[in-house]
Amino acid sequence: MKVVTTGMSVFLGADLVGGNYPDRSQFMADHAPVAYFVNRLRELRTTADGAVTERNVAVGGSFDHEVVAQYAGAAGKPYDIAFLGLAMNSGTVYGVNSRGPNAAFTRNVLKDFLVALKGEGVRPIVCNTIHMWPEKATPAGMAAALVEGIAYPPECATLFQHATLTFDAARGEITVDPALLSSGPGRFVQAGSQLRIRQDGGANNGQTMVVAARVSESVLRVQPGDIKESGTFWTLVQHYAPPAEEILVPPPSQQLQNKDWTGNGVAVDGLYSFSHWNGMLRELCEEVGVLMLDIEYRGFRWVEKHGWESVYVSTYAGQRFETFNHPQHAAQSVIYGDVMREAAERYQAGTLPNGFAVLRGPEIA
Repeated sequence: MKVVTTGMSVFLGADLVGGNYPDRSQFMADHAPVAYFVNRLRELRTTADGAVTERNVAVGGSFDHEVVAQYAGAAGKPYDIAFLGLAMNSGTVYGVNSRGPNAAFTRNVLKDFLVALKGEGVRPIVCNTIHMWPEKATPAGMAAALVEGIAYPPECATLFQHATLTFDAARGEITVDPALLSSGPGRFVQAGSQLRIRQDGGANNGQTMVVAARVSESVLRVQPGDIKESGTFWTLVQHYAPPAEEILVPPPSQQLQNKDWTGNGVAVDGLYSFSHWNGMLRELCEEVGVLMLDIEYRGFRWVEKHGWESVYVSTYAGQRFETFNHPQHAAQSVIYGDVMREAAERYQAGTLPNGFAVLRGPEIA
């Protein structure tokens, strides 16, 4: 039986223990999330069942759409099971809302990938994520992550498109089709906005022009000297560094939310963007007919009893070690390990669902 693991650094066991831990690299590899599944399965199977092997091709810092390339590069196909360790990076405001690999783009990529895996006879298992340490996600950091603009959700999208712009260097004015600024992403452009000319704008390419005033429905006045060449161009224009606090819903200042995330009557801190992306993953798994391990739920159940610090802080030989998105071994072995072991037991018993289901594992003490 052959298993392949794709995903981001959490699924490599990254930072499970501090830098002073003996044989740290080997310990982390041996206790990466899917290792719990593989090791438990090996304990349960007999020689007649055959060997269990795992290839871990997860990549630290990767976003969820990159599991496709990870799997494509994995030697040893065909595999029986493919784990997708998702959402720790794609669940951030950058991963969900930005002009980078945002939620809509990533969902489409993952849907095609899951359908393709099933078509090859591979059994995909999707793992969502615990949230990063909520208090470490600051509104300023979120705004900085959206400096290139907002793409998702569509109603919050900021200007990033080709349009006909007429530049008048002498007057310091840009004339556009009124529709560009009256509706859609252009409606967020106002005095103080920064417009970056990305391409096809002549000598204006690469310029960031600061809007001094909206003179009319079709005319913007920019700061003196911003326009380098007069003329009419079909140019790619971007609303750079938009005020995310005014545009994004919910805004960065309201992304951290304290509420009962699990329905068990205990309110704890969490992050809206992570919850939103985890929810989209669940909907996708239901649509495609894929099993999901609900790591988010298990993480919150742990936090309800032990707090966030216990997830991301550990001490060894008197040295404190802290991360913001790599769970420490004491918490990880329960949040991830216990549900992985249960999945292995149910797989061996023939009771692990082969279509859509949400597995939450045993209760957390």
